[in-house]
Amino acid sequence: MKRPPAPRLVTVAIFTTITVIFWIFFSVYTVLIKTPDIKVPSELLEPIDPTLDLESLQDVSTKIHFEESDVESLPTIILTPTLQPTPTSTTSATISTKRPAETTPADTEV
Repeated sequence: MKRPPAPRLVTVAIFTTITVIFWIFFSVYTVLIKTPDIKVPSELLEPIDPTLDLESLQDVSTKIHFEESDVESLPTIILTPTLQPTPTSTTSATISTKRPAETTPADTEV
């Protein structure tokens, strides 16, 4: 028995799907394989001066030195985020028709 050929649209859809899958695979592969371009500023690439800076060494002796026991006694501030309560209305608002001059001492709450 001879099988009827597949419709042309189905064949094109299958080949298009295969092409898209391979295209995605090779795009991801090239992104993973490609080495990134590293841009280092020229100031960092300059050689370091090997001479000893005596002035900086003398400044070190004038700096404040903390012992470890002093550092432990310093207060530590830990900032933790606090949740702000959301305002909710639980009471209904009433509108007063009295003017301030018309209020009596019985109307005010103590």
